[in-house]
Formats: sequence, structure tokens, C-alpha cells
Amino acid sequence: MSDWKPTPNTPAKPEHYSRIVILPPVQSFGRLQEDKWLLLKTLEEAAELVEAGKTYLKADTTARRDMARDGMLSEWADVMQTLVNTATAFDFTDTEITMAMAQCLERNRRRERV
Repeated sequence: MSDWKPTPNTPAKPEHYSRIVILPPVQSFGRLQEDKWLLLKTLEEAAELVEAGKTYLKADTTARRDMARDGMLSEWADVMQTLVNTATAFDFTDTEITMAMAQCLERNRRRERV
């Protein structure tokens, strides 16, 4: 079995490239309490995304791959929703989120991942 972790500076496939992903506005809703439940909900949704991704990678026909891709997108959106709900519950400001993303990018540059 091959290692699933990428090595530093592994080139992407020719059809893949670094890009800025533009996200639509996401409205928080539901149970917005600063607690462990919301954090675990994010973990649960992320696990569902992983399972959907594994289904996509194993798909043996175009139709199954298309259906699995739709499933991945649905789970991806669920993860985003829980992240937005977490930001609201824990009072993360847009400025703080922007700064945290900039710091994340810088950490990855130092690790030569970008």
C-alpha cells in the first residue's frame, strides 16, 4: 500500500493548480452554543466528507463518479456550514478569520507546502 501523505513540493497533476476558492456567503443557523457538541458536529461532518471522497475515488463508472462527486459536494457544504456555525458560536470575527487564514498560509509557506 502506498503512503497517502503527500511529500513536500510534490507537483500537482497538470490539470490541478493552486487557486483562490471564492466561497459564497454562508448564514449560520441552528444550535449556536459555545460547546463541545458543535465542535464534534464539525468532526462528524468532516468524517462524512472523507467517506464520500473514498466512494468517489472507488467509483468505476462515469455515472457512479458523478453521483459520488455530488455526494462529496453535499458533505463539503455540510462541513462549511458547521465551520460557519462554530465561528458564530465562538464569536470569531471576519477579521480574525482572515488573519488566521493568512497565518495558515504563512505556516504552509515555511513548511514548503505552498
